Amino acid sequence: MSKALSPSEQDYANSGWLQALMGVNDPIIQQSRLNSKKHLDWIDAICSLTTIREKADTLESSIDSLWKFGIGNDLKWLLSMIPSTQLHWILDSTDVFTIEQTIPPSIEDSQSWADAMGIHDWSTNVTMKILSGDFVSWQRRVARQGANAPVGFTMESSGKAMLELKTKASWKANNWADGVWTFSIDGQSTMIETVEEPIYVARPEWKSTLENALLTLQSADERFAKQRKKASGSAIPQGDWSSWCESVPALEPLHLAVLDGQGLTCSSVFQGIWTTVWPIIYCRRKRLKRGTCGLVDLRRKLDCCFQSDPQLVTWLLVFGELLCQAQVGEGLGIAAKFKD
Repeated sequence: MSKALSPSEQDYANSGWLQALMGVNDPIIQQSRLNSKKHLDWIDAICSLTTIREKADTLESSIDSLWKFGIGNDLKWLLSMIPSTQLHWILDSTDVFTIEQTIPPSIEDSQSWADAMGIHDWSTNVTMKILSGDFVSWQRRVARQGANAPVGFTMESSGKAMLELKTKASWKANNWADGVWTFSIDGQSTMIETVEEPIYVARPEWKSTLENALLTLQSADERFAKQRKKASGSAIPQGDWSSWCESVPALEPLHLAVLDGQGLTCSSVFQGIWTTVWPIIYCRRKRLKRGTCGLVDLRRKLDCCFQSDPQLVTWLLVFGELLCQAQVGEGLGIAAKFKD
């Protein structure tokens, strides 16, 4: 478990990263800071009920802008890695049945992406798995409530210990106050279960995520190197990156790949910006170990990064935040959450 943050690091984590890391008073660097913060604000706006309500007037714009940025910067695979697209769903409020998503939702635009995150009302087809005895008990309970539920089921499912029933899962966002899931079995109009909580899913398998991340990073390094002005492409001091590298053990192999050549060969500029951006990301998430970086040095390095390649700084911040949502946080959206 990570140690508690030092007072200076806690001040940073509790404040906006822009204000806490304010460096030299340069209008060009200031514009780059604001641009990077804007992109992080887009991500923050869709990750909890509180921020969604607070940003209601700009929510659709944030969703559209983040989607366009992701599509234009090879990050669609990370945007689409949201909890509701995973195979097995877990409902903490009941152990009577489980839900399996056999055909993940198609996410091809910002609207379908927002739907799957639960920002809007949404429905998808799933399979309910329930023991036949539990299903019969459920039917009887519904019948006692006056809904005239059938006593038996279909010939296709009779005699089976485990029933696999085609089901529609519907999420009602309810103005982002207290969203509700409804599970209704096809052909059984009275067999409906309501769950007043997000569903939970296991995180995506790390091996495939790491493979995608390495390919994305290699491509990004080459792409930004071509765009970078030669005059501003000086190396950025890395410092002792090993001090924060272990803050999130699951992501350590990715850092070693970028910084220690274990899977990638990255430019010195890319490595330097990486070692500046990730302490910021970890501090934002309150995962940075105590004493692993000094704010004064971090301010200086961040200004240097903005001078060298402000677009790469923004891209790495977005990449890191989206990756952390999938591997460390609860995931994008509110209808479903990742659970360790």
